[in-house]
Amino acid sequence: RQGAVADALAALDRAALGPAERHWVALLERALGMLPLDDGQAVLGGQVEGGARLINSDRLDVVRPLADSLNLYWYTGIFDAWADAGPVVAAFGLTQDTYYDEDPDGLDTALRLITRSEDTYVGAHTRLAAVYLGRFGNRWGVAGQDAVLVSPNPRSQDQLFVRLGGDRFGLRGFLSELDSITETGEFTGRTGDTFRGDAGRRRFLAAHRWDWRPSPRFALTFMESAVYSGPNAGFSLKYLNPMHPLIFVVDNTPKNDENNGFVGAMLWAQHRRLTFHGQLVVDDLDARGESGDETISFALATGLTYAAPRFDLGATVTAVGSRTYNAPQPEGKYLFALRGLGTEFSDFVHAAAFADLYLDALAPGLRLTPRLDLLAQGERSGIDAPFPSTEESIDNILDGVVERTVRPALQLEYRPVPWGWIRLDGGVNFTNNVAHENEASRTRFVGLAAFGLQLTINRAVRLAL
Repeated sequence: RQGAVADALAALDRAALGPAERHWVALLERALGMLPLDDGQAVLGGQVEGGARLINSDRLDVVRPLADSLNLYWYTGIFDAWADAGPVVAAFGLTQDTYYDEDPDGLDTALRLITRSEDTYVGAHTRLAAVYLGRFGNRWGVAGQDAVLVSPNPRSQDQLFVRLGGDRFGLRGFLSELDSITETGEFTGRTGDTFRGDAGRRRFLAAHRWDWRPSPRFALTFMESAVYSGPNAGFSLKYLNPMHPLIFVVDNTPKNDENNGFVGAMLWAQHRRLTFHGQLVVDDLDARGESGDETISFALATGLTYAAPRFDLGATVTAVGSRTYNAPQPEGKYLFALRGLGTEFSDFVHAAAFADLYLDALAPGLRLTPRLDLLAQGERSGIDAPFPSTEESIDNILDGVVERTVRPALQLEYRPVPWGWIRLDGGVNFTNNVAHENEASRTRFVGLAAFGLQLTINRAVRLAL
């Protein structure tokens, strides 16, 4: 919500900001067209944006490039409009993106004119409660870092979102509609041939989180989610209710749906210039294999950042088990249109270190980032792969021949004006055991160039005569 951003900007201590931070605040205020409002007034706004990404890979992931072809993926926000009137908000948006049509990992979710309705919703919010109905994305984690339970990796979903509580203690929950799976267990983007009796299985995602923030510098969250499904599955009050702990609810009688559930916790803490974030999600403790040894399906993501006046230093680690997000029942896989609801892949460890250098003294809005990525990928990378049988011997993480990539890179981002920006990312990928073949190696340059233009217009209007 623009209103939430405006409130946050109004609460800033401007005197404590450095020159670079003051430039960022001014860019944000001008980009959003922030307006002072009187009682009884509302904001009516609109935005048009466009841009392109040029990359020598089929996949928009420089650490996991796919193929050597040069691709230009352009996009436009054809029309975005909103009305923010105190506790009530409504928004409408259409996004046109060629990557929707060419995405090598997910299904094409934009049929006509490669255009999809996104960030379209209605809602009401107060200090202690909120409810939203519409299509939008969620991120339960820190911006710029992986989120392992609820992330923006999949396409946005139609959902009902509720919030109870305030800054110190709050409950959040949403129930979103996923894509159906055919009766034969395939994700095609279509339910199936209903005229031949193949009604398929409908799939939904429910997620809850309980937040406790005793101070502005510490926050602890318990969270859970479940993909539930069935031929007649639908909107479920049991799954939506954020007061229900799903682990004690979903398998009780009556059980009308099949489900695949996750539980986890998230911690965020700040001490002076250091900020730490970590989250851990556990799927199942199952007895696997002839030996009866227990294995665990898990996903974790951590990050540590040191913030200095003119630079940030940071490191992140993400690790996902070989069975995580997968399920014995195909409809329980943690996917939406073949894109992971958490991370896009399983069975990997990804570590990164970076230094964000803010060069506003040379050019306002300029940032230079040296970065080093280390990726170890096991053979069980695909969430959509068949679930291993109990007779198979599978490592908990990094199963089989592990493909390893080291990528030193240099990134540049420049945003001197509120309506335009450019981003460059160039690095060399050194990969061993390519495609999980022993001693196969490859060295290649992977580069990404992106730019965007954005025009926002806001107007204050009086709702009453």
